[in-house]
Amino acid sequence: MEAFATLVNLPELIASAIGFIIFAWILFRFMWKPVLNIIDERRASIEQAFQEVDDARADVEKLKTDYEEHLAKINTEAQERLQDAVAKGQQIAAEIRADAEAQREKLIARTHDDIAREKDKALAELRNAAIDLSFTISRRVMQEGLDRATHDRLVQGFIDEIKELN
Repeated sequence: MEAFATLVNLPELIASAIGFIIFAWILFRFMWKPVLNIIDERRASIEQAFQEVDDARADVEKLKTDYEEHLAKINTEAQERLQDAVAKGQQIAAEIRADAEAQREKLIARTHDDIAREKDKALAELRNAAIDLSFTISRRVMQEGLDRATHDRLVQGFIDEIKELN
């Protein structure tokens, strides 16, 4: 034990212990509360920063959701407008086809009427020519005697006249 006593200086040990106790009491009395307050303030500011980050993250998520909903709404409206435009285009195309068909039918009917009039006119001219020809034949027959050779010559002459009319 003597070896222990030589290694440790008891008055110095007691003085150090008393100094440590006084230092701990001063530290606890004057410094401990301010240090704890600083630590609490720092913890509160860190928690507030984390809360702000969480709030900002929530705001970003809400904005993202709103943006995606708005984008989906715009896409839906664009699709609806596109479908409306296609339907309207098809309706206009159908109306144009119907109008063209009606005009075609009118033109065909008018053409048929024109052809019928021209045919009637040609038939009337042909009747008049036949009547004139009959009168001419009758007149020539009365002026000339009607024998076989004369008859053949008159018929050939009338055929040549009809060819000239065509």
